[in-house]
Order: sequence, then C-alpha cells, then structure tokens
Amino acid sequence: MENRRDQRKRTFIGAKILLNDGASVMDCLVRDLSDGGARLALDGAATVPGEFGLALSDGRSFQCTVQWRTLTGLGVRFSL
Repeated sequence: MENRRDQRKRTFIGAKILLNDGASVMDCLVRDLSDGGARLALDGAATVPGEFGLALSDGRSFQCTVQWRTLTGLGVRFSL
C-alpha cells in the first residue's frame, strides 16, 4: 500500500516548466496528477532547478518543488 496524501490519477497532459519568471521554458508531459503534486516526464530532468512554475495545457498553473528526480522525470509537490 502506498503512503500518499492525495489519490493520483494517470494523465497525458502537455505542460511547460517555466524558469526565470517564464524567460526560459521546457516542454514536459504530466503522467500522474493529484491535488498535491504530479509526476512529470521530460528529457533533461537533471537540469531543472528545485523550484519552478508549471503551466498545464488546460490552463491550470502551479508553483512546484521537486521531491525526487530521475534522468527522464520529476516528482513534484505543488506549493501554496
């Protein structure tokens, strides 16, 4: 059994990681989404800083803090 605060839903949503107040942008894919965070798939995940903005293609946006990372993905928690 997993210890998650929020139930996650599998998704396939395009998104953009916003760096330097939107001056730099990286494309990514939201693979799992919950009220508290997301799992992102992207090349070059090692270059993403610990905190950033995330803009989903459906118009929602979040401030994120990285909880874990691999070479091709990030687990993020949404900041308040």
